[in-house]
Amino acid sequence: MYTITLNGNSSELSCDIFPPLEVKKTSQLCLLSLYTNNSIPNIETGCNTIGFKNDKDERYNIVIPTGTYELVSLATYIQEKMPGSIRFELKADYNTLKCLMKCDDKIDFTVPNNISKLLGFEHLEYNANTAHESLNIVHIMKVNSIKIECNLISGSFNNGEPDRTIHEFSPTVAPGYKICEVPVHSVFYPLIDSSVSKVSVTLKDQDNNLINLRGEPITVRLQ
Repeated sequence: MYTITLNGNSSELSCDIFPPLEVKKTSQLCLLSLYTNNSIPNIETGCNTIGFKNDKDERYNIVIPTGTYELVSLATYIQEKMPGSIRFELKADYNTLKCLMKCDDKIDFTVPNNISKLLGFEHLEYNANTAHESLNIVHIMKVNSIKIECNLISGSFNNGEPDRTIHEFSPTVAPGYKICEVPVHSVFYPLIDSSVSKVSVTLKDQDNNLINLRGEPITVRLQ
């Protein structure tokens, strides 16, 4: 029985094994543990901009730094960056789980990399001095689940299609806290080859996007 540990600072980890491990054709693999920090952002490149247009039809954008924001902290940051005495309001309706928004200037969600989807709004311009409710519920946390993929295994499926997911979980700790994922019941998957010369592990979200760990250290152990 072998144990393989991979360490790094990104959602893509790999190592070469020489000489290759020669194992039985009936060998299986499971995840023993994953350790990292929950620094997964909901605001990052590609979803970090909100646009405005004043009463002179002058446009300006606010680019929000990469980070993990709640609606309150997001509203506070945007308000601090507004010019002059322009007021901006953003809050949640906890009954409908939608977002309420109002500003002295027009709000422009047609600009590139805008945060409209995160807040549940459409890609439109929204009139000034008017309270707007989002069409959809707020998606303030973009990552619903973390999939751990491994190049060595088979027997896993995602929406009916074969994939390499060896374990999947949802983060249960708040941003800034330690993620310690140790499966209570290990699920073993068959190896695709009895000769192991390279091990790769990738972390993706439910939409198959790479997880942004923001350089946090990560340790993955396989058996």
